[in-house]
Amino acid sequence: MTDQGVPAPSDSADAWWSRVYEGPAGRLPDTPGAGGGDESVDEWFDSIAAVMGLVTPRRQEPVPVPVPAPVAVAPVPEVAQALPKVSLVKPTRVPPQRVEVEPTPHVGTRPPTYSPEPTLLPAARPERLAALVPDTALDGAQYPGLTLRAASVRGDSARYRGEPRTDALLLTRFGEAPDGLLLAVLGSRARAANDPRAGHTLPDLVPGDAIGKACVQLAEAIGRSRAELSADLRAGARDRLRYGLQRLTAGAGAALRASAAGGGSLHCLLIPLDPEATHRAAFGTGPGGLYLLRSGHWIDAYAARMLYQGDGAEAEDAGTEPREPRPFRFRMVPATAGDILLLASPGFAEPVAEEAAVGHFLATHWSNPHPPGTVDFLRQVQVRAKGHADDRTAIALWTG
Repeated sequence: MTDQGVPAPSDSADAWWSRVYEGPAGRLPDTPGAGGGDESVDEWFDSIAAVMGLVTPRRQEPVPVPVPAPVAVAPVPEVAQALPKVSLVKPTRVPPQRVEVEPTPHVGTRPPTYSPEPTLLPAARPERLAALVPDTALDGAQYPGLTLRAASVRGDSARYRGEPRTDALLLTRFGEAPDGLLLAVLGSRARAANDPRAGHTLPDLVPGDAIGKACVQLAEAIGRSRAELSADLRAGARDRLRYGLQRLTAGAGAALRASAAGGGSLHCLLIPLDPEATHRAAFGTGPGGLYLLRSGHWIDAYAARMLYQGDGAEAEDAGTEPREPRPFRFRMVPATAGDILLLASPGFAEPVAEEAAVGHFLATHWSNPHPPGTVDFLRQVQVRAKGHADDRTAIALWTG
């Protein structure tokens, strides 16, 4: 390639390129001539950089806008805050007030021997853990026209000695209204097996095997006969109910009598869910009690005799010796609004029947327009009386 057609640069142009790039001007592309002029170094660099595409042209600096002078504002005088007055009189020191905790209720002039709270846990064996029961069981239900409350509590004596609760409690429902039935079952071991002074070993004191299984067996038999029992309750067939329930109870009690529990007791309350049904059935075998609180009077429903009035006054026939309970006891109780029916294990039936103050305490708390809640019911069942420290199980039914 030749240099023909390329204009020969002047001496002044060669000098300029040599100073900037230190190379011959004839080997570089055409550039505009640059004179000395009066430009500053920055202006000169900007013009060359714009031509060569090295940087973008410098943006023109904005012209500053004059800021108006601030307007003078008259200062606001500060208002001195008044300091609170300090009393120079020394305040009177109030001694701390002791909060009295309401104790577990008890009746009688002398307090019970044992503490009202659990003391020792029952001993257990690894292979018998399934038979353990809690210290307290609490249950309940509410349906149109009735309220049911149930509680089973370890006795104060068993709590003190670290023995398990031997009473059993079962509440369940079979079917739907109007053919449904509510069933409440309680069981208790014979007094000889419950008495810690009899020298029984640990296996004899483990509850849940004989008593619990007997309660479940009886409940299963009643559940399988629900349709027939519901029809008999609706029709008021007293004789048919007595015969059928006695047969079912005898079957469940046979295994109980053959066990180490020594017989014990089983009692049930059968409640129809039919609003048109006029009666409930209570039945059982062994020690225990069925009591009716009506218009302030306590009635032994099994024995059909008056216990005492709700205020603790002795009834006219209270001095009569109670008859020996039959092997099987059965009672049809009318569903009268305002009545309270109580089914109790021996540990609770005895203080209710023997201590008028216990009956008065229960009548006072249970005669309110509304039945107690489950927690209040538990506390009321735990009313303590000296000489009565066995397990307690109570099932109460409010009508209306």
